[in-house]
Amino acid sequence: MKRRSQKAPSSDFKLSTNHNYDNQSRNPFYHFVWGVRFFFFGLRTLMRNSDLLGLSLVPMLLTLALILGLAAGSAQLVGWLFRDSLSPELQLVAKALMFLLAILIAYFMYLPVARVLLAPFAEALSRRTHSINTGQTFQQNNQRWARAMLEGLKLVIFQSVVALTALALGLAFPPVGAPIGVAVAIFLGGLDFFDVPLSTRGLRLRRKLSFIWRNKSLAMGFGVAVYLMLLIPIINMLLLPVGVIGATLLTDSLSDE
Repeated sequence: MKRRSQKAPSSDFKLSTNHNYDNQSRNPFYHFVWGVRFFFFGLRTLMRNSDLLGLSLVPMLLTLALILGLAAGSAQLVGWLFRDSLSPELQLVAKALMFLLAILIAYFMYLPVARVLLAPFAEALSRRTHSINTGQTFQQNNQRWARAMLEGLKLVIFQSVVALTALALGLAFPPVGAPIGVAVAIFLGGLDFFDVPLSTRGLRLRRKLSFIWRNKSLAMGFGVAVYLMLLIPIINMLLLPVGVIGATLLTDSLSDE
């Protein structure tokens, strides 16, 4: 598809050459569906490119090793604490139960732990995805490390405020607590992944939020895919690299004017 020079009414980005997505459509459901599709384009792109798999396997394996190590350590700690009060058989049962409990907790903690371990690889993964997808490389964003740290801190504070506000609303109005919680999880899940390619482009938090607002149906579809995939055991281990790749493909489909 040829690049269109006409400015889209809902965004200050214009249509890319590498997808059939048309951001000039007036149908919000169309954009929502494409948001979901971009997430799964990330999975397809990951599986088809060995260098992306290489960049992704390192943090995934580190996260898995960390989780198993913490679970085994927790089990051994329980055995040591009750070494004098329980028989060897009961110690074995207690250690097994602690190991399973630690694995269960780790299942819910996987995403934040993996995000920390993926951080050094995320920008490289996004840059490589952009290069594979467009044949071009990102220009250096000239963002100093202090500015990058400040932008990261601002994002954490913003996410914390949103999450705490949602929690307060849920406690004050229990019937709407669950829907609000799901909506916030979808929004923050999408924001986590959009942050990587948008930071690589040198955008600050205000512009990132502006980007999401202008393309809210698209971002919502992507966030729903993230939220649903996070609920599936084993599959959720691929969530971080797939999300980074999918978000990069999505932002590539909207190139700066």
